Amino acid sequence: MEPTANEDTPPGLPKGITRKPVPINPTLDAAPTKPQAKHSFAPLTYIALILLGTALLSWRWILSGTPFLVCSLSIGDWNGKRVFPRIPLWPILIAVNATYTVASTSWVLYWGFVAICYTAVLLSCLYQFGFATRIDSISLFDLPALEIDKDTVGLFVVRGLTFSLSTLTATAYGIEVGVKLDEDMELSIQTDKVVVALFRRITIGDVYANVKGRDEMTFKDVPQFPNERDMSKDTLIARDTLLLKAAYASAKNGFAEIQEELHDAADTPLSSNTLVRKLSPDEEKARTEVEKLTKHILNTSTSHIAQEMLRKIAKEREIDGVLDSENNLRAAVCAHVHEQPTVAHPPSKSIRLTTLSHNKHPKFKKFVHRLPLLYRLLLNPISYFHPIRIKSVTSAGSGKWFVSLMKDHFFKHYSTSDAEVRRLESRISAWLADANFAVGLTDLFATAQVPVDTDYDIECKFKIGDLMAHRTLPEAVNLTQVVHLGGADATFVLPSYLLPHHEHLFPPILTDFDEMRIEQEIEEMAGTPQAVRMKKDLERRQKDETCMKIAVHGHLPALFDQQLLNFVAATVKATKVIEVEKGHEELVLKRAANDKLEMEIRRVDSVASDSVAPESIKPDNASASSTESDTATMGSQNSVPVSTQSTPTSLTPNRGNTWKVGMNKAFKGMNTKIQDGWRKAGIQTVNVVANDRWIASIIGRIMRKLEKAQGDVGYSGLITMPMAEYRERAELETKLLP
Repeated sequence: MEPTANEDTPPGLPKGITRKPVPINPTLDAAPTKPQAKHSFAPLTYIALILLGTALLSWRWILSGTPFLVCSLSIGDWNGKRVFPRIPLWPILIAVNATYTVASTSWVLYWGFVAICYTAVLLSCLYQFGFATRIDSISLFDLPALEIDKDTVGLFVVRGLTFSLSTLTATAYGIEVGVKLDEDMELSIQTDKVVVALFRRITIGDVYANVKGRDEMTFKDVPQFPNERDMSKDTLIARDTLLLKAAYASAKNGFAEIQEELHDAADTPLSSNTLVRKLSPDEEKARTEVEKLTKHILNTSTSHIAQEMLRKIAKEREIDGVLDSENNLRAAVCAHVHEQPTVAHPPSKSIRLTTLSHNKHPKFKKFVHRLPLLYRLLLNPISYFHPIRIKSVTSAGSGKWFVSLMKDHFFKHYSTSDAEVRRLESRISAWLADANFAVGLTDLFATAQVPVDTDYDIECKFKIGDLMAHRTLPEAVNLTQVVHLGGADATFVLPSYLLPHHEHLFPPILTDFDEMRIEQEIEEMAGTPQAVRMKKDLERRQKDETCMKIAVHGHLPALFDQQLLNFVAATVKATKVIEVEKGHEELVLKRAANDKLEMEIRRVDSVASDSVAPESIKPDNASASSTESDTATMGSQNSVPVSTQSTPTSLTPNRGNTWKVGMNKAFKGMNTKIQDGWRKAGIQTVNVVANDRWIASIIGRIMRKLEKAQGDVGYSGLITMPMAEYRERAELETKLLP
């Protein structure tokens, strides 16, 4: 019989030949496993010995953070997950301790090492340990507002704040700022999102800034300094302050108007009674709740609501193309937000700025004040490593407010005295009053430099990618672009001694000797540009002023709308007519002053003549004798013609004065008529020669050339700043390392 084939016969062997079974070895046939991490007790022994020695010898080493960093790296190596795993652990530990040894020789290096060491401990824990990654993100909501009540009044509101420890990034949501600049002006600023990447950059989204007049203000009834109180009894968290009440009342009215446009507005109140909102301990649930709150903040912002309303109106009116451009949409949104409350979502609690400044520890304040170098060392990296990028800034103002400003500061009372000024004022006001104006800046990049060496100045630079201005009508979606520039840049330069705690660098107050010396130098350098510059510097020092240098340039080409050209032409013509009226007004005032002086001189002369007249009266006997003598004399002179006889001397001056007064009045009347005629002729010349069409054509030619020109056009100058307020806050403590 043929041997039966074995089903287990391996292929390649003849049938009927079976393979000898191989015994099973459990050790060899077991599934391969990952190699176990080799635990070494050397790092732990090193840590124990170092901590023991440090506790007995040097607490300064513990405070520096070096042992915490060593422990973090050693435990990470023990768990098999360490920062920089390709580098052995011992060289890293030696390098950390060697760096501490060098830094401990100077207190400046020591505190710099402390800051770097604790930051490295935080980052190493986030990378190496799982418990640290679970608390990587921290979110805060319903934060108290910052109440500005020191030099001015206002509120700074942040509706939500998230901080990521692994990326060292803070994100703020729903920022609203309202500041009362003076009794007739208020500034409103809002943006939906700000991302602060520490030591890298600051990124800001669309910013909407509105300048509001008195009738549009939220804090118009709040006095300039509403927080005069006993600071010793002040609490950190304040409630029901004047600013909070005013903001809440305005927000409540505005909220009632747009409530139907909000998404889930009734589900989330405007404010909460708790200090911060608590979230669920469950990680997934907490993340979902944070996302929901963040989305709610973004959806209930006034700018987002305005965008939805404008798109809805544009769709209903079938004018979608107007809002296709982002620039046009931002201008329309800013004009719509202008009518909304300054702070639309105020919290129920706040922290006063004066409270924070008052609670500063006196020893800490004295420490910072005596070490201005430390202050500059702190500001220098902060300013250098935090450049600011802003997507857009759109600022709007009401045309009615512009009309009131021109009425108070430009036309004044001249419109009541001249019909042409009244016509120009009505024409200019008609173009301004029924519209809002928005100026948009896109792609902004700002940098600042705070020098460590005080020989250098503080510099702030701004670069603007695009600049345009729009005119829009309220309650409408149509808008007109009136100005469009190809970009701009600005530079501000401040003296270093304007930094806090730098009183020792203030320029000395001008003395009489220094003034005489400078005047002598100016006389010696007369006729040179240096003399003119020194004269200006002397005038500033006499007034105890310093100056800030500013340079602003717009990049050509530039585009202008025809309506703007007509507005500029009317303004130029109004300026010329007002100049003529102003010259005539000054002449009238001068004439009135001269007449008053003349009348005073006459009054003094009349009083003097009245005092002299009684002395000329003689007694009766004297007058009789004189009469007899005069009769005798006249009798002896009968042969003399009457025409040759002299007039009494007492009557001659009076007749001369009367003749002079009459001639003066006649000439003054002629001069007045001539001057009034010249004034009327000047106004008629302005009306005829400088008519609207002629001015518009001249301005139009200039603007058309600017549309094709290349280069920059701008302004550079000085802005004076009084030193009195800085000297009042100066403290006379001695300085260390100034």
